[in-house]
Amino acid sequence: MAVYSGKPVTIGRTIDDIYAKVSDLSQYKEMVESLPAEQREKLQGVEFRGDAFKMDAPGVGELVFKIIERTAPTHVGLNAEGCPIPLKLSLDLADVDGASTRLTPRIEMQIPAMLRPFIGNKIQEAADKFGEVFTSLFPTA
Repeated sequence: MAVYSGKPVTIGRTIDDIYAKVSDLSQYKEMVESLPAEQREKLQGVEFRGDAFKMDAPGVGELVFKIIERTAPTHVGLNAEGCPIPLKLSLDLADVDGASTRLTPRIEMQIPAMLRPFIGNKIQEAADKFGEVFTSLFPTA
């Protein structure tokens, strides 16, 4: 398995608050439905279903990421179903100062060693972007 750790991001919320949000995907369906139409349009193909979310991946098709690990309040792991190669997303949380949380995203993917030089940079970029998404999802309380 190749492991790509995203850049850690610090979010101005408690670790318990962040864990509650990332370990329960059911709350995102309502949040997406309340977005303005133009923002919802950008999320075309993304659907939240209880402990999983579905997305349409260009060139791959439909991927479903299902929560398979929860270690309160420090870790949430999701596994890709319907992916042609084993793929796992992880979120590791660490308390910074009682009022802030450091979130480190990680992508684990089973890709042949000979392909890593060709696609590794793109997967690393995705891991870094994955962390940035959370800073916009969780504005300071």
